[in-house]
Amino acid sequence: MLEGLKVLDFSQNLPGPYATFLLTSWGAEVVKVEPPKGDPARHIEPFFSMVNRGKRSVVLDLRDEASRPALEGLVRWADVLVDGFRPGVMARLGCGWDRARELNPRLIYCSISAFGQDGPLREHPGHDLNLQALAGVCHLERDEEDTPRGSMLPVADLSTSLVAVSSITAALLARERDGEGRYLDVAMADAVLSWSNVWGLGVDFAGKTDEALSGSNPIAKLITRPLVAHLERAKLYAMPQYGVYRCKGGGHLSLGIVDEKHFWKSLCEVLELGPMARLPMQGLVAMGPVLRPVIARRLRRDTAERWNEKLRAVGVPVWPVRSPAEAAREPQVIARGFPDARGWMRAPLPFAAHPDGDAPGRGEHTDAILATLGLSGPPSAEV
Repeated sequence: MLEGLKVLDFSQNLPGPYATFLLTSWGAEVVKVEPPKGDPARHIEPFFSMVNRGKRSVVLDLRDEASRPALEGLVRWADVLVDGFRPGVMARLGCGWDRARELNPRLIYCSISAFGQDGPLREHPGHDLNLQALAGVCHLERDEEDTPRGSMLPVADLSTSLVAVSSITAALLARERDGEGRYLDVAMADAVLSWSNVWGLGVDFAGKTDEALSGSNPIAKLITRPLVAHLERAKLYAMPQYGVYRCKGGGHLSLGIVDEKHFWKSLCEVLELGPMARLPMQGLVAMGPVLRPVIARRLRRDTAERWNEKLRAVGVPVWPVRSPAEAAREPQVIARGFPDARGWMRAPLPFAAHPDGDAPGRGEHTDAILATLGLSGPPSAEV
């Protein structure tokens, strides 16, 4: 759907490169501009190849004035520019928004940074874990000892990638209407905070329970404090019908029932939980500490695979826990045409193609791309 779109990508590591990988999968031509030593993520394989497949690579030393003609030629060529530097860095390198707009008034310019282009932290560095901490993700991920920890999945990076892609495509649509370029200020803090705010404040079993059980009574508050603290930490996992359980043989099974009474009734029938099926859904949160060990004992009677068969047969949302490598071999995943022969997933986008090749070599296309623009690479571009 984006065939013919030309994207200039100055970003490194994950948020920007994953965003431009998604654009590549929709048919955009992405030129990755790397420093002479290359993107630092080249040392992490196959991660680097996964998020940079389908792109072409140009090497330019942006600190060298001799690279300026090539840089400006590429900016004139592009429809979209993505950078992942701290605020002010691109301007110092001679390619900030003001200069880029002079060169190409129709350019969509997307700057990805930790904290955004304004505010007291605008120039402060930050990576995924720092943004998780700021946004409340580490608070939500606390363990049973109440110790905050980061999510193993880099949710700040990846949420930012999706914000960048949606912002770029919206700006392209607006450009079709008015012919004007746009500057997009995409902050990792904003992206992950939007997610954590919806979940962290929107799902509030703790506050409702505290109000219902203790009110303003200080003694009651003291008694209910451990339960409230547990509910605040657990969120949906406070519900016994929602969680991961260990089964016979060491496998694990996920139960994903939320507020569906018919699923709960079916689970109780299969696990032989008898009268528990009549419990109201709103009561399951309060009964969680009692019911969870009962469900756990039942599930330890058989393997995760067998429970998966039995519970799926009656329509209960369950699935055994898989590793990423195992997930790539699931029949459902294969039926969707999602993995390639290497087990790498294509972009999860409707109408997307799947770049099957490897990531470009560092500076592999420097001479060819600059030649099409009538330019030659400066000595600093040699690799």
